[in-house]
Amino acid sequence: MGNTSYLDTPLWDNSLPLKKRLDYLVENLTLEEKFEFLGTGCPVIQRLGISSTFHGGEAAHGVEARHDQAFNKGEPEPTTIFPQPIGMSSTWDTALLKKIGVAVGNEARVLYQRHKNGGLCRWAPTIDMERDPRWGRTEEGYGEDPYLTGKMASAYIQGMRGEDPFYIRCGATLKHFYANNTEKDRVFSSSSIDPRNKHEYYLEPFKRAITEGKAEGIMTAYNEINGVPCIVNKEVKNIVKEQWGLRGHVVCDGGDMMQTVNDHKYFGSHAETIAYGLKAGIDCFTDNREVVIKAAKEAYQAGLITEKDLDTSIRNSFSTRIRLGYFDALGQNPYAHITERYINSEENKALALEAATKAMVLLKNEGQILPLTNDNSTFCVIGPLSDVWYKDWYSGILPYNMTPLQGIKAYHKGSQKNLMNSKVVDGLPRVKIRYQGKYLGVTKEGFIALGCKELAEIFTITDWGNGNLTIATSQGKYLSANEEEGLITATKTEVFDWFVKEAFDFHTVDNFGGESFQTIFEILCAQKRQELSVTMDTWKDDYVAFNKEGKLSISKEEQVIFDIELVSDGIEEAMEYAESSDYVILVAGCNPVINSKEEIDRSDLDLPPYQEHLIKQVHKVNPNVILILITNYPYAIRWEREHIPAIITTASGSQELGNAIAAVLFGDVSPSGRLPMTWYLDTKDLPPIEDYDIIRGNRTYQYFNKEVLYPFGHGLTYTTIEYRKLTVQFEDFTKLLIRVTIANSGDRISDEVVQVYIRQETSRTIRPRLQLKAFERVKNILPGEKREIEFIVSTSDLTYYDVVKGGMILEASDYTILVGASSEDIKLRDIISIPGVKVGYRNLRKKILADHYDDYKNSYLHRGSLGDTAVVVKNKEEASILLYRDVMIEEKPNKFHSTIQCMGKGSLIVSYLNQNDNVASSEIKLGEITLENQDKFCDVAIPIDWDRMTCKEVFTLKITLLEDMKLSSFYIE
Repeated sequence: MGNTSYLDTPLWDNSLPLKKRLDYLVENLTLEEKFEFLGTGCPVIQRLGISSTFHGGEAAHGVEARHDQAFNKGEPEPTTIFPQPIGMSSTWDTALLKKIGVAVGNEARVLYQRHKNGGLCRWAPTIDMERDPRWGRTEEGYGEDPYLTGKMASAYIQGMRGEDPFYIRCGATLKHFYANNTEKDRVFSSSSIDPRNKHEYYLEPFKRAITEGKAEGIMTAYNEINGVPCIVNKEVKNIVKEQWGLRGHVVCDGGDMMQTVNDHKYFGSHAETIAYGLKAGIDCFTDNREVVIKAAKEAYQAGLITEKDLDTSIRNSFSTRIRLGYFDALGQNPYAHITERYINSEENKALALEAATKAMVLLKNEGQILPLTNDNSTFCVIGPLSDVWYKDWYSGILPYNMTPLQGIKAYHKGSQKNLMNSKVVDGLPRVKIRYQGKYLGVTKEGFIALGCKELAEIFTITDWGNGNLTIATSQGKYLSANEEEGLITATKTEVFDWFVKEAFDFHTVDNFGGESFQTIFEILCAQKRQELSVTMDTWKDDYVAFNKEGKLSISKEEQVIFDIELVSDGIEEAMEYAESSDYVILVAGCNPVINSKEEIDRSDLDLPPYQEHLIKQVHKVNPNVILILITNYPYAIRWEREHIPAIITTASGSQELGNAIAAVLFGDVSPSGRLPMTWYLDTKDLPPIEDYDIIRGNRTYQYFNKEVLYPFGHGLTYTTIEYRKLTVQFEDFTKLLIRVTIANSGDRISDEVVQVYIRQETSRTIRPRLQLKAFERVKNILPGEKREIEFIVSTSDLTYYDVVKGGMILEASDYTILVGASSEDIKLRDIISIPGVKVGYRNLRKKILADHYDDYKNSYLHRGSLGDTAVVVKNKEEASILLYRDVMIEEKPNKFHSTIQCMGKGSLIVSYLNQNDNVASSEIKLGEITLENQDKFCDVAIPIDWDRMTCKEVFTLKITLLEDMKLSSFYIE
């Protein structure tokens, strides 16, 4: 920058306290300059030595440096890529996650050294709670349990951050704060979250990742919480910053500032969003820079914000920049000289293999069919995912990748006698497509046009279920909808983009839109037909037709009929290979950008129908099937669990995927991964995906009360681990000291994930069936070896949110300690009594917040524009019921006061219920009020009929809301 006198200023003086350096900064910026710091980047200010840097960049499972987006176009830079986060969580290995974090932080530093423009505060990890397996972004999270998520994410964050007490190697920004688990309408939908769900579940991983992991920042979510957009959620300031002590800064999700007006319609101007966002705790607005600056100026001129608000934001974002070492005149930053050798190193390659191997979860191993060790046995490798590697949206560019088949071949290099065929057998159908006697062919330029039969292209069809299939040419090019030109072309070598334009669907002519591709396939193959007439749709449900030049094109109006000619069904070939082999390795699963991704939730838990059919047909001719599911989310594989002897599942993403699969298949490593999510039997067992109440929705292993396919924490090994002894001590009234002895009574070295769950036996309220409170991946246990593992569980981890007291409490109760290999495979248990508090009675003479109910029906929570949180009737055709238990009144009340609103017409009814049975026969009506067109919350007093009641009697208060009535709080006098 030429003049370097700025090096002598307090901003660059490492010896000064951080506060003084920040004081100097805000005192020496002009007001106009301050407006320019409200984005994730900052302007060049030469007199202060400030260069243009930015906060951001992805690092979900490695540094993302594809440079394929409009805002960061450039040459891709390969980085080490680990398993998807859901796979990393499947390792249950915090030490490993910390090592991965170190590798990611080092590689981020290398890229910074190359460009000097930022990328040292990455937007990862994603720790949204995965309460529903249909959520489209399941691959990005760490599972359904807040403790596991918090511990695993914290380890990753600590590795990224480094050990220096002041400087940061690479900062982590947690996504997305919070209750962000549906993709449909995600930019404006509201999540209804009551205090118990909030404090016990949704906030818990964020709290741990900040207080324990020392995350540098958080990103707010797109959604609303109880009607308030997350960008103006005051909990960011009140809880994240003031209670948990977030040291760095807060950003909003991409484009969310403008969405607050355009989609949420919460404010009428961007200036209001900026103003209320700043006051709620947002420091950087990830949005169009010019719009952000203009809105901030308007907010300032209107008196909605002050210069102090700008200073607070700048201090927070520059606190991160200073600790990243951007202003280091004395050269004390220990991470400033990380060299190129740290990127794609042999150490990182080995770490990627370790992570991919430990992420393998052995779901089933009937008859100990695995590992494959008999040199005289033969096997074949088949399936649609057997020789492919798919990239996910947050993946970087890999230095290399290994498909399952490549990994198996590499393992058997030099000795191919076991592998029946080196040719991949994907089991997919090949077809020709005809229109009015001519056939679709591919020109040199990639256009699809009609021609003679001799030039007909043979297309490979892959069915991904849910009306999505991909069509590939014999040259490996995918048909893709090019909306700009209005054509269907075959130029893409991979299925990958924000919008997957390579997804098509066929419909039989007899039933437009009614038949899936699986049905079409069954008609062609099972009925031994050679052709079928169909129509074809694009990913946007446009028609596929022809333009005037005769090229395959996109049409909004014309729907043409194609004839599909079956060349080979794929399954017969697969069955031939399977029948001639001793064992079948069948690789199936998902494509991470089809059916389930950002902006797309799954509608069910089913395997793609074609894959299900392939598995069943292969099993008919050879029951020795080893099914490998490469998937980032649970499947309801009911038939496979009953019939397939060995099943392994693992997440996609790792560059070492194929090598890891081979290592586990052939016994170099005993699989010891565990499921971080419950695998359910059927979609119908789940409540609607929009329901965020895990307690009353019986969600996750904590509350689910039906049979499951595979429980949370499930995973097998190649040996037998015995759980022999459990001791539990209650120490200093603050912690449990738990010791477990395990022993390897098998004949193979293996890891074992020891899991500690705790159940509260008595409570005034609904408590989980059990909750994970400690775990350890015990490594390299030798045959015959026994180990004692010690766990310390703080009693603060046993607290829950009490709606009577309005805060977290440790309730006096017996607590059962359950130790085992999964949430359902409990090996040892003990009971200990903990002298916590005894919950008292509700004092109705103090204001009771309406959302502090014990139970409810037909209700949701909503907070109007900067108003009070209220209980609202969900379906106005039915009554909303609220129950408040443990009520005792010592003196006869006269009136019931309620803070209510009623935009139309509605009623509120107050009733008594017997505390013991809560049945309608015990109900006594105490009072009622009807309102109409009350557009603001107001205090309304209702006379109470107490003649049939007795003071000092414990009862349940029932409040019934009808039609448009909203209730915020109440009390009696």
